[in-house]
Amino acid sequence: MFTHYLKYCCSIVIILSFQATAQATVAYKWIDDDGQVNFSQRAPLDREVDIIKIVTGPKVTPEQSQEAVDKLIEQQTTNQKEKEEAVIAKQKESEREQAKTRNCDFATNNLQKYLDNPNSQAKKSQWRIRPN
Repeated sequence: MFTHYLKYCCSIVIILSFQATAQATVAYKWIDDDGQVNFSQRAPLDREVDIIKIVTGPKVTPEQSQEAVDKLIEQQTTNQKEKEEAVIAKQKESEREQAKTRNCDFATNNLQKYLDNPNSQAKKSQWRIRPN
């Protein structure tokens, strides 16, 4: 007697769960007297309705969602660090180029002063100053 009652209750629970799932995947669209478009999970009795089937995605647990968010944050942090490192590397390269240009200009000026000095023993034909 008890097992028969248990089977009956389980059957009702299963049927109701299927009905709840079916209701959650269908929506109704209709236009009211004011011309407003309405959406609902229950169809109005006095209106013509369009049935819209709703496709649901896979079920995701809070842990999976948190893990995905953590991965996204980590990826964004990594991308930001890479961008900052690229900017710093570009600045350092620019500073190196400027220092190289300053050193070259300094050396060119010193060589020109040496060659212009009447007391220098160097032959001017040996030295050529190239433009930058």
